[in-house]
Amino acid sequence: MPRLTKARSKAKSPSSASTEDMARPDALKVLIYATWRGRLLVFDEPDFPDIELQVPGGTVEPGEGLEQAAARDFAEETGLALPNTLRPLAIDDYRFIKNGAAICHRRHYFHVDLEGPYPDTWLHHEMTPFDGDCPILFRFFWIDVAAAKAKLGYGMHNCLVLLA
Repeated sequence: MPRLTKARSKAKSPSSASTEDMARPDALKVLIYATWRGRLLVFDEPDFPDIELQVPGGTVEPGEGLEQAAARDFAEETGLALPNTLRPLAIDDYRFIKNGAAICHRRHYFHVDLEGPYPDTWLHHEMTPFDGDCPILFRFFWIDVAAAKAKLGYGMHNCLVLLA
């Protein structure tokens, strides 16, 4: 599986962070590039218009395998079960600053090519957000992969070049 090692976050690392600290991820994440008819599944959060466009994914829970986490997070966020096998794409470290602290999320990217009928757009509530807060409303829709490279937020576009 390709490994993208260069951080692509626009956030700057604090000079006080050691190389060892920056290499150790604070969280393991899974992100799913779900494509259908040549388009990528993305979502926004209608209740929070400042949140950037994203792809389905989430945090790997203790004792959970990567593919298991990806399937679970995809179902929780989209309301859809994954009908096809996930294909591992890459691992990428996404670095950013939060509340003055350097954070590293080790992201495991997967691809699934969906078949069958899907709506052009739909709403779904994630009932089990990672922080245990109230359910979150997501609006899902499909966009051209080329457009996604410019529109996705939080570095989620980093591995789109690997979609064939």
